[in-house]
Amino acid sequence: MRFIDKLILKLFSLLIFVLSIVIILVMTGILDVNEILSQIEIYLEGDTGLAVILGILAVLMLLSIKGFFFTSKNTDNAKDGIILENTSGKLIITKESLENLIASAAKDIPGADSISSKTVLDRNKNLIIYITAVVSKDVMIKDISNQLQERIKTAMKKTADLDVKEVNIKIKNITSKKVKGISNVAPEEENKTENTMPEESNEEVNKQENVVEENKEE
Repeated sequence: MRFIDKLILKLFSLLIFVLSIVIILVMTGILDVNEILSQIEIYLEGDTGLAVILGILAVLMLLSIKGFFFTSKNTDNAKDGIILENTSGKLIITKESLENLIASAAKDIPGADSISSKTVLDRNKNLIIYITAVVSKDVMIKDISNQLQERIKTAMKKTADLDVKEVNIKIKNITSKKVKGISNVAPEEENKTENTMPEESNEEVNKQENVVEENKEE
């Protein structure tokens, strides 16, 4: 329901409520009809009062005509998902379906866990996705974000034929959960290990050469 329709409904509901209260008070004798009419006549004696009442009545008449003859299109279905239209009819993809598709696309990314999503359509009907995720400390957050963005965009285009404008990612927490296939050794330690290995092998070769030379001298 659009704003103008809500406004019309509220105004007429208020008008009916006020009229009902007045009728009840008149019927119970609390208010005198003649006294009410006399007060209205006094107010109408001035040009300002008459203009105000005529203006209010004109607005109410226009709103009633709008409510009777011009109905707004029902857009409630758009809140539940995305509407795709063609010459044969309409297709509604619910937000639940979109969120399941996002979860399916992101579940195989190592290091990403507890992924939740929210889909939003802006005023220009562009699809914007908000992702909340928990990642492992063993992975690079930037790499995880890039993988999530690319996989989600690809899945949306391939499955639903939807172009995603933005995939905004919020890292909710970083856990100590280990990820299979990712080494936990720091790069500095790896470099030290690589640098020490050749030295050890060279020392062994030198020892073997010394032994061979001593045997020859004997």
